[in-house]
Amino acid sequence: MAREYKLIDSVAYPPSMKLPKDPLLSKVFGDVKFEGETVEQMVARMDECAIQASIITVNAASREPFQPYRVGQKIDDAALDAACKDVADMMARYPGRFFGCVAVDPTGMMKSVRRLERVVREYGFNVCFILPAGIGLPPNHACYFPIYAKCVELGIPVRMNVGLPAFQGAGWVQHPMHLDEVLLAFPELTVVGAHVGHPWHVECVALLQKYPNFYLLTSGWAPKRVPQELWQFANTRGANKLMWASDYPLLPMERTAMEGWEVPLKEEVKRRYLRENAIETFKLKLAN
Repeated sequence: MAREYKLIDSVAYPPSMKLPKDPLLSKVFGDVKFEGETVEQMVARMDECAIQASIITVNAASREPFQPYRVGQKIDDAALDAACKDVADMMARYPGRFFGCVAVDPTGMMKSVRRLERVVREYGFNVCFILPAGIGLPPNHACYFPIYAKCVELGIPVRMNVGLPAFQGAGWVQHPMHLDEVLLAFPELTVVGAHVGHPWHVECVALLQKYPNFYLLTSGWAPKRVPQELWQFANTRGANKLMWASDYPLLPMERTAMEGWEVPLKEEVKRRYLRENAIETFKLKLAN
């Protein structure tokens, strides 16, 4: 069925993505097949789903099982560069269809700040990603603040997982209210919460109303499972606040796209959710 406009996928991963060994991930996502597609096959899948562009996340963190009290993600320089190069190659081969997002471990302090700047300037990435449950510290911890300042300086948003994680990492560090201090201290920083924020999604709605620089992705959730409070907020006061994402390959691109078109939003709000909000928030320069 032809669509009036195409989707923008705010969270996807390379076909070569690997996951840590974690029994909860297997339980949540089932038998997800990784490394099973080429980039060409991924592009063909995007075309079938009417997805114009995807933001691809690079996460070079250690693939060891998550430990309850581990702090930091053990990101290796060589692994980071190799992963960034792969996505940069995708961006070069398909201009305007792929954009880069790099995962950062803020516990590296100035080393992490320099890594972030290098990835943005050398590889052309335009989003920073932080996974608090993988790091073991909440986002209002002091070690995050140099990264926030660098994101403001570079003019890029930071994506931050909120809500209980789908792996066996500490959930309390992803309570969205930790972002209250961050958003207050950094009004120039664009913060994009990922994965709905459940079971604290109502707190996410409160933050969305309070802060003009906070946004929320429905990534990690099939759209029909997204809590109704978020749709109600978007339809009334938050038309520019929610964004769609497939979370490919963790969730099927086809299912999330199909259900995205069926969400209970007003038509003008739905277009913003599926497309316009991502273009504006992530400052995407799409191909003509």
